[in-house]
Amino acid sequence: MPRADRRVLIVAYYFPPMGLSGVQRIARFVKYLPEFGWQPEVLTIDPAGYFAYDASLLDELMQRGIPIHRTTSLDPTRLFGRSRQVALPAESSRRKLAALSHWLFVPDNKIGWMPAALRRGRAVLAERPFDAILATAPPYTAALIGQRLAAEAHLPLALDFRDDWVGNPRHVYPTALHRAAHLHLERRALTAAGAIFTINDRIRAAMLGRHAGVVTPEAFTVLPQGFDAADFHPPHGTEDGAARTDRRCRFVYSGVFYDRQKPDFFLQALARVLDRHPEWRDVVEAYFVGLLPAYVPALIASLGLGPIVTATGYKTHP
Repeated sequence: MPRADRRVLIVAYYFPPMGLSGVQRIARFVKYLPEFGWQPEVLTIDPAGYFAYDASLLDELMQRGIPIHRTTSLDPTRLFGRSRQVALPAESSRRKLAALSHWLFVPDNKIGWMPAALRRGRAVLAERPFDAILATAPPYTAALIGQRLAAEAHLPLALDFRDDWVGNPRHVYPTALHRAAHLHLERRALTAAGAIFTINDRIRAAMLGRHAGVVTPEAFTVLPQGFDAADFHPPHGTEDGAARTDRRCRFVYSGVFYDRQKPDFFLQALARVLDRHPEWRDVVEAYFVGLLPAYVPALIASLGLGPIVTATGYKTHP
């Protein structure tokens, strides 16, 4: 294993013990960077109310001795209290809150993290030499924090985008002025970065198209979403490692439903198919592993799918 003789400060708002999908990519970056000669240190938040927590993700990194620097953050999650799991809001409420957030906060409602993150980041950078800064977004506030710290410390900046910024389909711009402000911040961050990572080519092409002639194609690298092979031993089996012996066809959805993502059509189609082929009820099952909207259990029952569909709730990563 190469010696981790270069040090990188990683700016990440979403980080274990917070759970869900937003923490997985950067947690694995942190886990494996030492194998490529980079010693990571993480600048993140002291978690407040959130939809899911997973201590197992944090334990794995703590066992590897990864330094993690936590700060407070003056953002809306503080309204939920400290380190408390909260329920997903109803979709109608989520949309209203999102609309209000898009009006009030640029680039996002995590902008209140910036003052504390800059203070702590400056202190960490003053303690020992670093070779680079990597910021992962969303929230896009993290990119602004990384940009500022890199400029002040005269360090190269890398930006990792798990979602598009200005072209994010879930980002609504209340006015042309709002969009122009985001476009300006995006351009400033991209031009400050020596390396830009995106999860797919569509995001890379969109960013290049918006900033043609300002940001060069050579600055971009597509690093697709992946998986950690160490999570899959044995590769096929049940929780206790024993191979499955049943012949059931199992559909599994692992994740979160919100916005236009919802299980209604799948459940309705499954009920229709089983009505036409009742004999399949003995060989078909479906699992939802993660957070479901509050109305879904009643929908499952109304479709007569209670014996077929299992909702496990959120599970730890293992």
